[in-house]
Amino acid sequence: MARKHRDLQPWLDYFDMFKVHEHQGLLEVSAPKHEAYATQPALHAMTPGDDPQEQLRSGAILDTLRHLRTYAAFRAQQGDAYLREPFALHLVAPDGRHEPLATILLTPLRSARTLWQWRDKVEVINYNEPNEQNL
Repeated sequence: MARKHRDLQPWLDYFDMFKVHEHQGLLEVSAPKHEAYATQPALHAMTPGDDPQEQLRSGAILDTLRHLRTYAAFRAQQGDAYLREPFALHLVAPDGRHEPLATILLTPLRSARTLWQWRDKVEVINYNEPNEQNL
């Protein structure tokens, strides 16, 4: 029986992209604290697509956040247990002061129907106007 091999190249490409953004100072990952800091333009640059509103509507930003959580899990070397903990991405302004704009919190929850499947509860905390979508 032939073994299936998953193509890990897309994950390696994401990890390389995150490393480049870290090196440029646009992203800071604190794996032990289960959080990351990114400038708003960096988040949009790391997300596929050109239009920020479409990135938000299509869920591409959440996919990028999940990839970032996986990258933090890789750096923490804790495996699957890391992915079962809440993870926060703090968006900061791109200026030197790094004023906080918003926090996106991913909280893994077990599916009510099947105990082996997980889904993410997503919470967005805006620090500007309460109703403003500034992602």
